[in-house]
Amino acid sequence: MHKAINIEGKKITPNYSGEIAFCDFCKEKVIGKCGKIYIWHWQHVKNANCDLWKEGETDWHRDWKNKFPFDWQEKIIQKNGKKHIADVFTKDGIVIEFQNSTISSSTIAQRERFYGKMIWVINSQTFKDNLVTENISDKLLEELDHRYFIKQSALKRHDSHKLENLKKEQKSLALEIQSRESELYKLFSATNIFNSYNKNAETFAEHVINIWQSDNSFIEPMLIEIANDDTIITKKPFFKLLGELKRNKHFLNLAIENSFQKKELYNERNEILMKLENLKPTLTKELKFVASKFLDLEDEIAQLERTITFLKNEDIESDKEFQHLKNSIDNYVTTSLKILEDNFAEERDKIIIDKDKLNLLWKHERKSWASATVPIFFDIGDDDLLYKYPDNKVRIVKVSDFLSKYNSNAS
Repeated sequence: MHKAINIEGKKITPNYSGEIAFCDFCKEKVIGKCGKIYIWHWQHVKNANCDLWKEGETDWHRDWKNKFPFDWQEKIIQKNGKKHIADVFTKDGIVIEFQNSTISSSTIAQRERFYGKMIWVINSQTFKDNLVTENISDKLLEELDHRYFIKQSALKRHDSHKLENLKKEQKSLALEIQSRESELYKLFSATNIFNSYNKNAETFAEHVINIWQSDNSFIEPMLIEIANDDTIITKKPFFKLLGELKRNKHFLNLAIENSFQKKELYNERNEILMKLENLKPTLTKELKFVASKFLDLEDEIAQLERTITFLKNEDIESDKEFQHLKNSIDNYVTTSLKILEDNFAEERDKIIIDKDKLNLLWKHERKSWASATVPIFFDIGDDDLLYKYPDNKVRIVKVSDFLSKYNSNAS
């Protein structure tokens, strides 16, 4: 313990070995330990019922805490009849916990629940080589260009001038029609499942979530393919919570009625259910986005049908009918190309804006930290931190920038 209360009621650090003061948390007597080997600290004179959350003080802990005002350090937080010592409590009401040793997911959850508004700073200097980062912005931009080129080329296949030239090549016309009819069949197959949901993305999303929650053993193969889309990021934590709920239910059935364990399990169950409900809006949004990609194929289906009609009919009943068909084909191409260009520009801007984000591969990952729900900063040394985003990306943050945000007193 770095801070204690002297007889005058002031918070102090030890000045010499044997100095007497009192623990601000448990009010028991502490004695100064100021040797040549260990960090100068206070030690309880006898075993005390102090804060079990506090780990042994290290140079790393002390260096970090000393970057903040003295009065912010080792602050006692009291809530609902319980109290704990926060490493740092800022003037904005943010608790900063500096974690040097391994910690369980249940302990992480307890502290986050108790402190509420908080962040973690983890001493990662001993395993920083396991935090492998990669800047993939250039690769993403290259992939985006490639996707844009393919979609642009596919759209231009519908151009009426090209279709007219195809009609003149009788030898290849039949094969072209067959190819496009096969393509049309695939699109029908891909979108057919949405007929069950009135071709409505919201209805589809609700149905998928209900299936996942009901543990339905039979799911249509096409539905599995759609629900496995990589853009559904929230699916993994959602299923993890469902697993925790299942485990909780199992232990609830085994617990003795009206026991303390049963009450704890009910509290845990309510927390899991609350987390599930909090995830649902994001999960619904992601599922709707995936569904919309398939539902947008309806326009492509209509265009393919028009194109096939154009290729098959040698004689249009009237010039007016022919012109209408031609205009509708070209209007689709022009409109779709404009939308494609706008989407391309938006995606490109997003990649460029996030170019300072790095992909993170954490070798031998400490799984407990996957359960953290508040911001995490890895201290990798050399005045650098890695700020971890929920999507497993990180950004390099200078300690000075971190302090300028969380400690307005820092220089």
